[in-house]
Amino acid sequence: MSVSENIYYRRLHVTGPGCVLVSLKFGIPKEGVVVVKRLDQTQENSHIQFDLDRHIKEIMDGVQEANIKYGGKLQVEEIEVIPNDYPTRGQAKYAAFQIAEYILLKN
Repeated sequence: MSVSENIYYRRLHVTGPGCVLVSLKFGIPKEGVVVVKRLDQTQENSHIQFDLDRHIKEIMDGVQEANIKYGGKLQVEEIEVIPNDYPTRGQAKYAAFQIAEYILLKN
């Protein structure tokens, strides 16, 4: 498993027809989870091309499952998205679980 650690914890998940980079910042959300778009220099369109509501729900579910399994209390403060990712159902949840698991087992 490859998880990079910076301001955001990131996990790339590629399976068959789907690809998503799950990028999370943990902390105490002030007014709900903030969604930040990550664009490269050549991207002109910042319209999110996937179901953002499902993406957020899957991430929250994945982190919650890890919290339950490992007795954690992680809270997602920010989710960074790449607008032209193409996640399939379940990919974001799986990657979010792996990120949370990594943090909880590390500490």
